[in-house]
Amino acid sequence: MSIDTRREESSPAFWPRVMGRGRDRARRFGAFAVIGFISTGAFVVIYAIARTGMAPLGANFTALSLTMLFNFAANRKYTFEATHGALHVQGVQYLAVYLLGLGASSAALHLSLMVFDDPARVMETLIAVAAGGVATVIRFMLLSAWVFRHRPARA
Repeated sequence: MSIDTRREESSPAFWPRVMGRGRDRARRFGAFAVIGFISTGAFVVIYAIARTGMAPLGANFTALSLTMLFNFAANRKYTFEATHGALHVQGVQYLAVYLLGLGASSAALHLSLMVFDDPARVMETLIAVAAGGVATVIRFMLLSAWVFRHRPARA
């Protein structure tokens, strides 16, 4: 009988997985910021158009949903360089992250609109963008630590 004394390679702790290390941290944050800037611009345009015929929460849902596909594909390729994982698994995980972010941004938007009763349309759009910021922080943490994390190679 022999005892296997090899130590299994474990994944790094939560925060190192989220933040990355060294140059990778700066590259990843830069790519996420550029993609976020593009997505935010698209969100503002879609939200403003949707808002002409919908309530704020419906416009928020529409704008976030339409920007989600670009966001997923761009972050998968450029931010996390995660072409190693199974697309369908990452897609389902990203959908879960998206729904959590949608819930957080919708709650933040709803609460903000309760505080700022009937704001001007420009102010409302800024509130929606700020509410989306809440979702962005959640999304970055979960994409880093769960959806697009690098798994150690199995022996």
